[in-house]
Amino acid sequence: MKPRAFTLKHPGTLRAIITPCDISQAFDKRFCSDPHPPMKRFKGLWDTGASASMISEKVVKELDLHPIRQIETHHAQGTTMSNLYYINIVIPNGIEIINIEASEGKLHDFDMLIGMDVIALGDFALTHKNEQTVFSFQIPATHEYDFVKQIKHEEEGKAHKKKRK
Repeated sequence: MKPRAFTLKHPGTLRAIITPCDISQAFDKRFCSDPHPPMKRFKGLWDTGASASMISEKVVKELDLHPIRQIETHHAQGTTMSNLYYINIVIPNGIEIINIEASEGKLHDFDMLIGMDVIALGDFALTHKNEQTVFSFQIPATHEYDFVKQIKHEEEGKAHKKKRK
């Protein structure tokens, strides 16, 4: 798979990463010649603390989704039985992720919680420099970010330059 990516920049410190997210019923065009189900635009919150993705009741109703089964979901208020759905999502820059399992839950100010099941498919980077937040995501993963190695490499480079002077 050829890497696809997007980057969002925001002045100041961003407290929540919310991006547009197009959602449809699950569909895989490799195995079906039917037309793609309609997609609707919603707001997706990126949450590295969530192990799985979640959608709101609004998404379920607007897309006329039908649950595949019920599952137990664990959250700050305890444990709940929730409907589980298969969906497709398209995140910024046309990056499509198909057949995601998403449970239904109560969400506020956004319609989808993008969890680690999606985030772990790629490289996720969040930086704060020069009073700006930069969020970048790439799928599939192609990099290994290690800030400790980077700092060590830069320090070794500076020490090597001093020796040559």
